[in-house]
Amino acid sequence: MEMSELTEARLRLLIVGAFPPPGREVVGGVATSCRILLQSSMPQRSDLALVDSSQIRNPPPGLALRTILAIRRCAIYMLRFEMRRPQAVILFASPGASAIEKGVMAWYARLRGAAALILPRGAPPDVGPPSVWRNVLFAICYRAADKLVCQGQAWHRFAVSGLGFEPEDAPIIRNWTATPELLRIGGLRQAHAAEPVRLLFLGWLEREKGVLDLLEACARLPENSPFELELIGDGHAMPEARIHVAAHGLTGKVKFHGWLQGEAKNAVLARSDVLVLPSWSEGLPNAMIEAMAAKLSVVVTAVGNIPDVVTTGKNALVVPPRDPEALSLALHRIITDGALRDRLSRAAFNLAQSSFGVEPAVERLLAECQAAIAKRRRTP
Repeated sequence: MEMSELTEARLRLLIVGAFPPPGREVVGGVATSCRILLQSSMPQRSDLALVDSSQIRNPPPGLALRTILAIRRCAIYMLRFEMRRPQAVILFASPGASAIEKGVMAWYARLRGAAALILPRGAPPDVGPPSVWRNVLFAICYRAADKLVCQGQAWHRFAVSGLGFEPEDAPIIRNWTATPELLRIGGLRQAHAAEPVRLLFLGWLEREKGVLDLLEACARLPENSPFELELIGDGHAMPEARIHVAAHGLTGKVKFHGWLQGEAKNAVLARSDVLVLPSWSEGLPNAMIEAMAAKLSVVVTAVGNIPDVVTTGKNALVVPPRDPEALSLALHRIITDGALRDRLSRAAFNLAQSSFGVEPAVERLLAECQAAIAKRRRTP
């Protein structure tokens, strides 16, 4: 089958990602990306088979149970593969053991004559001597893929320099989480000149997500700074975060909500002014794209693919990671300068609208599937 025939035919695809059964709620970037894919035109344009690879709970179970569950998922994947005989598999891979699991699945697809596309999420590994063992592990896991679909330049550079992929086999497809619902929120948003300025943190409450740095930065703001902070999410750092809030007299300014989804989450985005995401490492965070689509200003750290997407002073404020003092200065600036907030939010919205919609991503992803299938057919 030639490329022209592939383009006209409905592709048979198997996707491994976060597709939990009804009644089990899964949060996180992969879950959001997978949910949006199923709400796009992709199910109408291809024949899809799905395999859920999400954890049964968070924090995840111990290593022994995780290994058993991984073996079970691989068995389900192989059975589903043989029943559906897909032309290509799309594998969402998170850092750590997920890379090994998805590597096994990619090798199986390759042995059975199907194309494999791996979509790594999270921060790209460092290239260089300190991370040689990780480079070897990733090479073993990911070199079975015909395409390593990257979130941004950081992953692309690692795929080419660290793993030996040809540049065309490490295509960049940005996150597609600027949904029509969020863009409608952004399109209707009016500049908010009143006080207090409404800050938002959206994500896992973990030390490496910078939530404690954020609270420290808030404690360093001048007394009576006109802000409120809402924390949407949960995690291991929740108890310490609550202690920090009480110890620094922030109880009246900081609210903890736990995880919110759907309309409840959109309502918080609609009433917020600034997203603050001071992570120590990231791939390309969905929370940033979602906030930009809802026309919030964003304050983020210079990690992962973030510096390849936003520029400080142009469409965001970008600060070093693990630096509460720099973060506090950025927060003070954006809290006290309404014109800056308005300018950054408009630029962020325009970027989200033009670059992070789901349908352009679906078009690119299907095109890369077609190219990978054609390449696999030409490979002896």
